Amino acid sequence: MFKPAFQIEVSDIKDTDLLQSRLLVEVNTHSFSYVLLNQRNMSPLVVKYYQLDHAKERLLTEVLHDILQEDELLRRPVKETLLVYNFPESSLVPEPLFSPDTNKEIIDTVHGDLHKGLILTEKIPWWELFNVYRISPDLHQLLQHQFTAGKYWHYYSLLLKSYKMFDSVEDRDSLKVIFYADKMVVLVIKKGIVQLMQTFYYQDTKDVAYHLLNCCHQLGINQEEVRLLVGGLIDRQSALSTELHKYFLQISFEEIDESIKVTDELKELPLHYFSSILKMAVCA
Repeated sequence: MFKPAFQIEVSDIKDTDLLQSRLLVEVNTHSFSYVLLNQRNMSPLVVKYYQLDHAKERLLTEVLHDILQEDELLRRPVKETLLVYNFPESSLVPEPLFSPDTNKEIIDTVHGDLHKGLILTEKIPWWELFNVYRISPDLHQLLQHQFTAGKYWHYYSLLLKSYKMFDSVEDRDSLKVIFYADKMVVLVIKKGIVQLMQTFYYQDTKDVAYHLLNCCHQLGINQEEVRLLVGGLIDRQSALSTELHKYFLQISFEEIDESIKVTDELKELPLHYFSSILKMAVCA
C-alpha cells in the first residue's frame, strides 16, 4: 500500500463538502499529488503528495492504478475534477504560428520521436500561446476511466494562468521555480513576455544554480535584479536555499493567495510546499 509523503486533511469530510469541491490531480513521472478545494468557502479539504521513486521498477500506470484504488477519497463524487499532466514534452507556440497540422512535427522536432504518444493541445487563457504536448496513451486512458468527467490540462498551461492571476508584477523580470525531489519547473518572464518554460533535472544544488544562471545569461536577464519566486519542495534553511542566495538578491518564497483560507491543517507544513497547486485549483 502506498502512503503519502505528506498529507493534510481536515476531519470528517462530508459528501456535501465534496459536492462543493474541485479536485485537482497532478501527475508526473516521479510523483502524484492532489488537492480538494471547497469552492464555496475557498478552504482546502485535502492536500496529498505521493513520492513514487521507490516504485521505479514498475510502470507508472501500474503504480497510479494502485493509488487510485487504495485512496478512498479519490472514489467519492466531487463537483469538478481537473487532471494535470506535468511532463516535459511540451512546446509553447505563439498563437499566430499555431496550426493543428504541425503539432506532431513540433513535438518530434523539439523532443525527439523515440517515444510515441498522444498529442494534445490547449489555448492558454490570458496569453497568446498554445501548448502542444505529448503524453502516454495508457496513462490518459487510465485517468479517463477513473475520472470519467475530468477535464485535462498541462501543468505549464495552468502555471502560466495562475502566474497571470496571482504572481505577475508589472515591469519586473521574474523567474518562477517550482521544486520537486529531482527536478524543477522554471518559468522565465521578461518585460511581461514568456521567454522560457522548461523542466530541468538536477542532482545537487550546483546543478540548480547552473541552470538558473544559464537562463539569465542566455536570455539577457540581470541575476541581481530579477525577482526569483520559489515554491515546491525546498526548505528555507536548506543547502539549496543557501546556494540560491549566493547568486540572487531578490528571492521570495511563494505565498498562498489571500483568497484561499489558510486552515490550521495547512499550517502544519510550509505553505510554499503546495501554494502553486492550490493557486492552480483556484484559477483552473
